[in-house]
Amino acid sequence: MNSNLPRSVGHPHVPDVVAYDPEELKEARGRAVRQLTIIFWSASYLLSTLALYLGGKPEWLAISGMRILSYLIGVSFCYLFHLILKSGRLETTRSRLIALAVFAPILAELFAWANWFAGAAVDPAADFTRINWADMVRSILFWSWFFLAWAGLYLALMYGFDVHEEQCRSAELRERAHVAQLRALHSQINPHFLFNSLNSVSALILDKRSDKADEMVIKLAQFLRLGLAADPTKMIPLDREVTLQRAYLEIEQLRFPDLEVEFRIDETVKEALVPSLILQPIVENAVKYGVAEAPPPAKIVLSARPSGNRLMLAVIDSGKGSAASSNGAGIGLANIRQRLALLYGDDESSMTVSRGPQGQFQVEVILPLEFP
Repeated sequence: MNSNLPRSVGHPHVPDVVAYDPEELKEARGRAVRQLTIIFWSASYLLSTLALYLGGKPEWLAISGMRILSYLIGVSFCYLFHLILKSGRLETTRSRLIALAVFAPILAELFAWANWFAGAAVDPAADFTRINWADMVRSILFWSWFFLAWAGLYLALMYGFDVHEEQCRSAELRERAHVAQLRALHSQINPHFLFNSLNSVSALILDKRSDKADEMVIKLAQFLRLGLAADPTKMIPLDREVTLQRAYLEIEQLRFPDLEVEFRIDETVKEALVPSLILQPIVENAVKYGVAEAPPPAKIVLSARPSGNRLMLAVIDSGKGSAASSNGAGIGLANIRQRLALLYGDDESSMTVSRGPQGQFQVEVILPLEFP
């Protein structure tokens, strides 16, 4: 038996578990806030400069230069807003809205005065002793809405990030649960097979067939080395799966010398991807009911062929054994149904149990035909 088999291949139905990065999301939040603030204040500055220019003020360039300083103050106010709104004390939307209602007018008034003094410092027409209070109130009202608009978009951005973070966390939890369930189902296969094989070794020893028992132990060790190394969340080429089942049946042939095994594998599907050890419970089922409980001779046929965009796998025994397996309700077959449902969904895969025209017991598995 060749142990140099291809490694497991990744599969789109079973994505690798990749934990979301909180630090990366934190950096993305920071970038979004910076971009929002730059866009808001740049647009406001350009529009105010354009208004001064169109108003015909000869000092428009000097006033615009001074307003750069006041707008930097506005940017710092937005950063202060950011610190307030992300505070752990403001966990609800209601508390954040109350904070906005309180702080927006205060910061707007402070900015309005800073902006007015920045313009008045270079405007010869400005009179510090005679302030137009009506204009000042309008200015405060305008900047209050400006800060509220920025804060509204800020909250919308943060809500979007919160939703995205929760989706990432939920997806990771679902993915980990999915992988854990696959591993649990996979672990049900190997112990079951191991116990059966050890019972066979024990029977050979009791029959004083130590040479056959030694051969079985060697083959069992080879099979377990290959089978236990298979990752249940990965897909493997069909050729490797067939090799594993061939090794298993070689072990059973030591116990049942009259057992005939036939492999009918279409050459075109040898590299098709299948879940690791997906056929193991079916083959075990065939040995248990079609060989161990049947009069000799017994035969098992394992076949694989393409059918459109589907891969048809079948395990057929001679049907001379117990009918107990015909209901398909054993742990092994139920295990396969669960794995197929997890990997592909009920619409993309199926497993059927039937009797052939000559009484053969057949289990057929249909999978999507996929290649590396």
